[in-house]
Amino acid sequence: MLRENMLNMMKKALLIPITENYADDEINIHIASCRQLLITTGVPREIAESDDVPLVQALITIFVKTNFGFNSDGAVKELPKSFDVLLRQLCLSSPEVSGGSS
Repeated sequence: MLRENMLNMMKKALLIPITENYADDEINIHIASCRQLLITTGVPREIAESDDVPLVQALITIFVKTNFGFNSDGAVKELPKSFDVLLRQLCLSSPEVSGGSS
């Protein structure tokens, strides 16, 4: 189960025990939101939905850690600059994104 692996990776990143499930729904929403963001910025779906691409793992981790627990009080900061840098790198490394045939 690839989604379970990503969920567990994000729990570890958030220092939440794997056995706890109180935040699973919120974490899964952030994972799905990040994947959709990657797709809408031009990352091929098969790459954005892969749990085996290190850049995707890093982007999802940054996104989840930035947005987890957001209370809509304005406290969350913009996505870190490292997110933008990694997203550009992922886009440039994908032939479909960086000038493949249309």
